Amino acid sequence: MIAQLIKKELLMVWRRPRELVILLFMPFVLITILGAALGSIIDGEAPDLNIKLAVIQKDDIEGGEGKIIDKVESLPISPEEKTAAIEGIKSFNPLGILLEDVFASKEFKDIIQVIELEDEPSAKEALKYSGVLEIPAGFTEQFYLHSFFNVKEVPSLNLKLNESSALEGSVLKDVFSSFQEEISLWSTLPSLGVDPETIQNSLSSKVGNTETVTKRKPINAVTYYAIGMCVMFMFYVAGNAAALALEEKENQIYGRILLANIPIPIFFVGIFVSTIVVAFMQMNILFGMSALIHGVRWPNVFDYFVVTFLLSVMVGGFAVFISAINYRSNSRSATQVFSSFLIPIIAFIGGSFIPVSQIGGIFEEISQYSPGGAGISAYYKIMQGYALSDISSQLLSVSITTVLLLFLAFLIQPRRGESI
Repeated sequence: MIAQLIKKELLMVWRRPRELVILLFMPFVLITILGAALGSIIDGEAPDLNIKLAVIQKDDIEGGEGKIIDKVESLPISPEEKTAAIEGIKSFNPLGILLEDVFASKEFKDIIQVIELEDEPSAKEALKYSGVLEIPAGFTEQFYLHSFFNVKEVPSLNLKLNESSALEGSVLKDVFSSFQEEISLWSTLPSLGVDPETIQNSLSSKVGNTETVTKRKPINAVTYYAIGMCVMFMFYVAGNAAALALEEKENQIYGRILLANIPIPIFFVGIFVSTIVVAFMQMNILFGMSALIHGVRWPNVFDYFVVTFLLSVMVGGFAVFISAINYRSNSRSATQVFSSFLIPIIAFIGGSFIPVSQIGGIFEEISQYSPGGAGISAYYKIMQGYALSDISSQLLSVSITTVLLLFLAFLIQPRRGESI
C-alpha cells in the first residue's frame, strides 16, 4: 500500500519536467555564475587589475635633499649628530619610497603601471589613465622641513582619480592613504628618539607564517556556492511536493484514497518518503555534476551520504508539514509563502548567499543551527575533512527539526470524516 502511494508521488514528479529542470538546472547555473563572479572575494584573491598611473614630476629631489643637507651642516650640533642626520635624510626619501619601493614592489608591479609625463594631460587624454599624480615643485624640501625642522607647512601630492574607473581609482586611493600613514609614522619616530631601522628589523624577525586557525583546507568559491545553492534548492523540493499533494485533493484523488479505506497518515507517509527520494537524488545529481565540471569532490563519501540523507529526511518533514497546512486551509497559501518568502530567508540565514562568518556575533551562532545553516555547516566541515562526530550538533539540530515538523504535521492534518 505504502509502496504504491510512493510510486504515485514519484510518477507525478516525473511527469512534470518543468519542475525538474528548475530543481536541477537552476542551482547548477547559479553555482557556475556565483562561483566565477564572486570567486576572488570568497577566495581572498585580488581581482585582475590594470592600473595606469600618470606621474607629472615637477620636484627636484636631489636639489631638495641638497638644500636640507646644507641646512643641517649649518646647525650648531656635533659632527657625529650632523653625520647621523645626513645619513637619515639620504636613506629616507618619500618619493623614492613611493615610486621605487611601493609601486615597484612585488604586490603592485604587475597591476600598477607608472607612466611619467612632462605636462598635465588634457581632459580627454586623462581618461586613458586610472589616475594622474602631480608632484609639485619643492615637495622634497618641504617634507624634510616639516618632518625634521617642525615647519608647519605640510607638503602634499595632487592625485586626480578617473571616476570612470571606480575600482582602479579606489585601489590607488587606498595605496596613497596607506603610504601617507606610514610616512607620517616613520618620519615621527626620529623626533621621539626611536630608530626606525631597529623597529623594522625587530618586527621582521617576529613575523611568521599565516595559517588557518584550525589548519583545515579552506573552501573555495565554487565549493562554497555548490553547497549553498544545493541546500537552498532542496527546500524547493518540499514546496513542489506540497503543491502536488494539493493538486491530488483538487482532482479528487485524495477522496478516492479515503474511499479505499487507506488511513490518512499513510497518505502523508507517501508524500514524506517520495520527497526524501527526490531530494536525495537531486543532491547527488547536482554534486555529481559539480564534481565532473567544477572539481567539487568529497574527501569522505560515506559522511557525505549520511549528511545528505538526514537533510533529505528534514526536507520530507517540511513537505508533509506544508501539505498538512494546505489540506487544513484548502488553499495554496502555505506553499506560496514557503517558496516565495521563507526559503530565501532560510537560505540567507543559513549562509547560502554570503559567508555568515563575515557577520559574526549571535547571527553566526543562530545560522549554524537553523534548518539551512545546519546542513551547510555540516557540509563545509565534511569538505574540510572533519569526522561525523565533529558535526554531531548540526546533525542533532537537523534531526530535532525533522521530528518537530512531523509532530506538527500530525496535529494539523485533517481527520477522517472532515470535509474534503
